[in-house]
Amino acid sequence: MTSLKKITFCTDFSENSDQAFDLAFDLARKYKAQLFLIHVVPPLVFPSPVMEEFISEQASLQFYKDATQWSTDQIETTYFQKIGDYKNAFIRVLSGHPASEILNFIDQETVDLVVMGTHGLAGLAHFFLGSTAEKVVRRANCSVLTVHPKKA
Repeated sequence: MTSLKKITFCTDFSENSDQAFDLAFDLARKYKAQLFLIHVVPPLVFPSPVMEEFISEQASLQFYKDATQWSTDQIETTYFQKIGDYKNAFIRVLSGHPASEILNFIDQETVDLVVMGTHGLAGLAHFFLGSTAEKVVRRANCSVLTVHPKKA
């Protein structure tokens, strides 16, 4: 039987992430595993190089500080209230490209399972936007459980 000691739940705060959390938390309780709840704040993207010249480095640093605090607060209010007295859960807010940061995190923490939602993009939207979940599934050194949106 597989032993799960470390589970990572990745959230983008979408409704589908909420569904993935329920599954990740159930598995963490069942296996008495550590549960890492992570969110990645993506890099600032400027529409033109001219805009980048007008945005100070201090403003960028403040953005990441504010986004990190907001993300931490969201995880606490959205997910930690469901956890109750489960003491083996930890929040991590990272910054950078989501798939790369998730992959680095799971390697550093030697995670056994990643649980994350998918958005179900198809066609051109998927081609241009890509899929964080798809990149993680293809490159992770552990199992990845993707949760698809419930159909109405």
